[in-house]
Amino acid sequence: MGGRRVAIYGTGRTAGCLVRELEHSPHVLAAALDHAAERVGRDLGTLTNGDPVGVSVTDDFDAALCSGAFDLVAYVGLADERHIEVMTACIEAGVDMAHTCFTHPQLALEDELHRRLAERAVATGSRIVGTGVTPGLWLDVLPALLSTGLAAPVSVHARQLSDISGWGRGVLRDEMGVGTTRIGVPPRADLGLSEPAHMLAEALKLTGYTVESRSRLVVAEKAITVGDIEVSPGQIEGARLELAVIADGQERVRLEWIALANVFSRISDSGEARPLEIRLTGGDGSEMEVLITPPLDPYPGTGARVIQAITAMGTLAPGLYAPTALPIA
Repeated sequence: MGGRRVAIYGTGRTAGCLVRELEHSPHVLAAALDHAAERVGRDLGTLTNGDPVGVSVTDDFDAALCSGAFDLVAYVGLADERHIEVMTACIEAGVDMAHTCFTHPQLALEDELHRRLAERAVATGSRIVGTGVTPGLWLDVLPALLSTGLAAPVSVHARQLSDISGWGRGVLRDEMGVGTTRIGVPPRADLGLSEPAHMLAEALKLTGYTVESRSRLVVAEKAITVGDIEVSPGQIEGARLELAVIADGQERVRLEWIALANVFSRISDSGEARPLEIRLTGGDGSEMEVLITPPLDPYPGTGARVIQAITAMGTLAPGLYAPTALPIA
């Protein structure tokens, strides 16, 4: 499929990565959108990367959507009511959307909302693909692909370490609870593993399975700085998330995600902290182990994943999709 005319919704770090990625893609930046009045009229490139790109930010999303200036929205704002509003408007207008707020639409959206949006997308010709953020790709699409290389039934165990020192304040505080004393794993953080767990269960053709949570928040024992947030003792500094998929009384999938500042100097496995481990076991006892060192900064990879979705999603029929539905090439 040829290049798309892309509107970026958001002006944070991921938006800046998208601006750079678009320069190396067949797609063009056609519009810049945001809800903050103080950013209106400013050049998106200047706001994000420092270099102007000739596209100014507008907060009049409805007018922009009706202008016909773009045919796809790349939404990289926060996962809140605004995201649902923008997604709904895109669907009603028959405009495609790639976003980073979730990956598994049936899991992330309430049943009635998912049904309504999916039906309208089919009717209007809109495609919606959620690419997710860290630990996306490494704990969902990649293990699903690797599982096809072993004899069934396949079991998957994967663990990723993420240094959250450079993450944005909005994600750290609003979506992970860093610097607060909230109780219980924040829904957005929990979704970061539950979506991959369900996608892998589907890829492994599991039925009647259950998902068991062993996740917990990490409370600071001493003062620490996470990103630009000063965390006091007793406040949340990160998370240790773990989910297991149980089918027929056996653990078929176990996913772990440890997200802490300076995580690699604080986590030790036999003297060495491995950033990403994926172990798969086939039904005949065969094994596969993959050790990967992802980039420490997840933002460029998140931006690249959105661009890949934009390139591939035109092959899909209208509807709401997880990234596992996208063609590999």
